[in-house]
Amino acid sequence: MIKKKDFSRDILAMDDTQLEKFVRAWVNKKQGYHQVTSFTGPGDKGRDVVGFLTPALHEGPWHNYQCKQYGRTLPTEVGIGEIGKVLYYASLGDFTAPQRFFFVAPRQLNRNLKELINKPAEFRSFVLSEWDKYCRTTIIENGDVALTPELKAFIQAYDFERVKAITLDEILEDSAARPVLYEWFGADPGPSPVGVAPVDVGEEELPYITQLVDAYAEREGCSFASHDEIKDHGGHWPHLCMQRERYFDAAAFNRFYRDNTSVEDTKALNREVFHGVADVHMADHVDTLARVHAVMAQAAKLQPSGVLGNHARIPVKQGLCHHFVNDGEMKWKK
Repeated sequence: MIKKKDFSRDILAMDDTQLEKFVRAWVNKKQGYHQVTSFTGPGDKGRDVVGFLTPALHEGPWHNYQCKQYGRTLPTEVGIGEIGKVLYYASLGDFTAPQRFFFVAPRQLNRNLKELINKPAEFRSFVLSEWDKYCRTTIIENGDVALTPELKAFIQAYDFERVKAITLDEILEDSAARPVLYEWFGADPGPSPVGVAPVDVGEEELPYITQLVDAYAEREGCSFASHDEIKDHGGHWPHLCMQRERYFDAAAFNRFYRDNTSVEDTKALNREVFHGVADVHMADHVDTLARVHAVMAQAAKLQPSGVLGNHARIPVKQGLCHHFVNDGEMKWKK
């Protein structure tokens, strides 16, 4: 997990443009959005970072992330003004009313605005009663947006429970923020989950497992019809089970870091391990199983560089070798 104290200061130091770019990158990593985009400038109509939930875009459900980087807590008048603006343009039919309206203010909201958000019915009444003070002359530059009966009815129908504030801590604790914090600040994404081998051997494993079965057969001077026959033959079954454990640990490692760092970083770690074992793999060995043992021993000794190297467990480095076999980069039996 990312430590909040490590990067909150960096985010607080962003300007408005940087915060919006950061939030867009974060929202883009969240699950459930068909498309994420930004609206900037005087024509944003109250939208900053928008997550569309369907291909219908603004004709369907969407979430608005209103980014506000203030030197202090977000003032009431700013919050009310932004809510009023987006509901005004929604009432005109420019887009549907947002399914969710999130304030993203790193220094949080002032006490009054927080209390209003926590009391949705009171929040709605406040917007309506204070429209002339906070919204009428702020929505359109040098314009006048009166609270007409139609606009009032539209606001009364809007569910203010949809309006929420997202704290800096909540962003930093969101798993979707990990790759963004890594990209922006080089944050350590932490260790990957340990992979678990399923009970049954899947088709994806057959390339390396078939070669291991051939190695066992070579050692024993016999033949095995399939990996199932290994269960009843000496100590090879525990060895095969261990290789499967390593294979799936490496798979979990690659999957986690592709999602939380970058594909390039994962590829670089894989290449380091490949080159670290290549000479041992190509050397002469008494038989195929001896080659497997030698490569596994060499992989365990490797100390890859970078953030990913710090988290590459011994089973991961060993399991990557089986992935190389699966991908055709190596062969256990020459």
